[in-house]
Amino acid sequence: MLDKAGIQEAFSTFMAEAFQETVIQSERASWGGSGYSVELFDNGTHRVFWNDTIGNLYDTPGVILCVPSLGEDYDPENGHFFDNVEMEMTDKFDEVLAAL
Repeated sequence: MLDKAGIQEAFSTFMAEAFQETVIQSERASWGGSGYSVELFDNGTHRVFWNDTIGNLYDTPGVILCVPSLGEDYDPENGHFFDNVEMEMTDKFDEVLAAL
C-alpha cells in the first residue's frame, strides 16, 4: 500500500519545481503524437519522463500521471497560460489519491 502523505509530497514538489517546464515539454511532444508523464513515489520524490521511453508492461512502484499539453492554452506570441492545465492536473491527482 502506498503512503498517501509521500505521494502528496511528491506531487506538491513536482507542481512547485517542474510543472510548467514539463507542460511545455508535453505540449511540444504532443505535436508528434506523444507526451510526458510524472511518476510520483511514496518517499516524496518524483521523476518526469517522455511517454515513449516506458513500455506497456512497466509496473510502477508509485503513481503515474500523464501531464496534459497546453492545447488551446498555448499562445506562442503572448506566452503560456497554465491555469486550466494546472486545474486538470490537480483534479487527476485528487482522483488518484482518493483511490489509494
